Amino acid sequence: MNKANAVHSLMRFIYVAAAVGMAITVPVLPMGASQARADTGAVGYAECIGNGAKPPPPGVKAENWFPSVHVMDTDINGGVPPASLVQILVGMGVKQEDAVRQVQCFLVNQPH
Repeated sequence: MNKANAVHSLMRFIYVAAAVGMAITVPVLPMGASQARADTGAVGYAECIGNGAKPPPPGVKAENWFPSVHVMDTDINGGVPPASLVQILVGMGVKQEDAVRQVQCFLVNQPH
């Protein structure tokens, strides 16, 4: 392995380690929400991930409305750790910080 590849691999490891730490330690409540009033389920998940996300219409399951919810539900139930799930979402094209937030919001709100 040449020096450039070694540096790139080291930086990638540091970035992943930082993301894992964030996924485990960052508070998961949406900004401005109090614990006593926070919604759960699909509504709470949509509020938590932000960016204008809307909950599914009546009769539509969260996993059909938010494609990543199906992936997270299946993987969490299969024993995949949250930090690994973040990397799975990143591999699917989700931005690192968005993947961390989605996993956090999923764990808190259980939107399925």
